[in-house]
Amino acid sequence: MKGFIYYQFKSYIRSLKWIPPVIIYMIWVFIFYTYQGVPILSSYAVTSIALLLIMTWITIGIFSLEKESEKQLLFVQLSSKLRYLYGKWIVCLLFTILLLLFAIFYPVFIHAFIGPVKFVHYGFTFHSHFYSALAGIFVGTLFSATFLAGKKYSWLGAILVNVISITSEGIIAKITILKWPLFLFPPIGLLMSYLNEGDAIIIEKGIIFTVIWEIVYMIIGFIIVARLFMKKES
Repeated sequence: MKGFIYYQFKSYIRSLKWIPPVIIYMIWVFIFYTYQGVPILSSYAVTSIALLLIMTWITIGIFSLEKESEKQLLFVQLSSKLRYLYGKWIVCLLFTILLLLFAIFYPVFIHAFIGPVKFVHYGFTFHSHFYSALAGIFVGTLFSATFLAGKKYSWLGAILVNVISITSEGIIAKITILKWPLFLFPPIGLLMSYLNEGDAIIIEKGIIFTVIWEIVYMIIGFIIVARLFMKKES
């Protein structure tokens, strides 16, 4: 398994597919923090949303490394199709960690924020970036490793899911009847709404419920994606 992860990481680096998403994200962060004295959590909310989009892009790139014949050979070598899927996800997580650390600590290093970053800010920030990245991996896998892969609308579908996830709270505020259907989408909008309330954080029931729902959603989501992947490859 370690050999497969190393092989995947090396293959993705050699493919140069990582250059556009990684460079765009880094440049975006550099430009975003051009001005100093910015609020903490609302700024991190923006880089979290950007990480959602970038990790969707990276995930689709990682799942498109092999042709069908090469993929079948890897299935045989790994003796498990799930190991193939898990290995891909681990490579995605490696890029998540690198980009997450950069997005969180770069503005701290250049003293971009209006005030000191406290422990509670770091907690919320790590959570928002990591969860957004997981949502990107989930959406990227859904549209590159299941029956939706290879369709003409795959990229459009991935973008649409991300946009709806980000704007879900605004959509619900205007059209309340869509509250329940929007539970099918990652609760990114709900998470961002808390980050945009200001830097003074109060741990309340609503936040705790949101975190629990986010965890439950991702567990169920990745289980469903894994089953769809296995069904596609059966």
